[in-house]
Amino acid sequence: MNINGRTAVYGIIGNPVEHTMSPAIHNHISQALGIDSVYVPFRADGNLENIVKGLYSLGVRGINVTVPYKTDIMRELIGVDDVAGAVGAVNTLKYTEKGFYGYNTDVMGLERELESEGISLSGRRVVILGAGGAARAAAFMCISKSPATLTIVNRTRAKAEDIRASLLAYARDNNAGITEDAVSTMEPSDITGLPGSGYIVFQCTKVGLYPDVDSCIINDEGFFEKTETGIDLIYKPETTLFMKRVMDSGGKAYNGLKMLVYQAVCSYEIWNGISVPENVAEDVYKILKGER
Repeated sequence: MNINGRTAVYGIIGNPVEHTMSPAIHNHISQALGIDSVYVPFRADGNLENIVKGLYSLGVRGINVTVPYKTDIMRELIGVDDVAGAVGAVNTLKYTEKGFYGYNTDVMGLERELESEGISLSGRRVVILGAGGAARAAAFMCISKSPATLTIVNRTRAKAEDIRASLLAYARDNNAGITEDAVSTMEPSDITGLPGSGYIVFQCTKVGLYPDVDSCIINDEGFFEKTETGIDLIYKPETTLFMKRVMDSGGKAYNGLKMLVYQAVCSYEIWNGISVPENVAEDVYKILKGER
């Protein structure tokens, strides 16, 4: 890597950021495409207004945002796209002549993971486990695909109801193909009451994340028998207990590593106005898996 005065600078802000895989992803893409840029992590511990102004003044061309700033940083931007506004969180900032503009590529990344695995949500029964930021992004992605039903499961019912209300408002404003009756909420203790089978389930909590590898958000065997496909947004460990239970019941299971790769790819495309070739994204995925 030859860094000079013309090298474009990109990065990620969050706290902590020491664990981030984003530099490995973005710098590999730049190297593969021959683009003169470098991507670095910035540990942000202070005033977001000053941080954003400083990064903009230094000419940083694009920024990813991770916890705990995905919501609060929206106040410091000149605007956000419709999806990010509806979700209430951004993870990608693009430099413009007037300031940084925000996007949510978590939604885009999950969508592209499903496409790469050949998973269609149209007309399907979908369950979202959790009601945090990841669950909210997954839910907004799901309603854009016209599922037959969407059920949000969370211990605090009020948080699930808040997502439901936001989804329905977004659906009305954007003519999304889902009715009010098709979106419901429940607590984990009621999950045995889900009718039928063939569910596509998104595990969007931190339960099962390393080192808590022996935990699972749901322990009802009957639920897993109704699950045809499970997508765990966690990618460490590679196979979570949730995924094991899905597979033990005869279903297919996927982790969140491809989502991580594709959300980064989408950010890169937004910043540079290009399409990243699929073979480059596949190479990044293999590198992160330790296969290259």
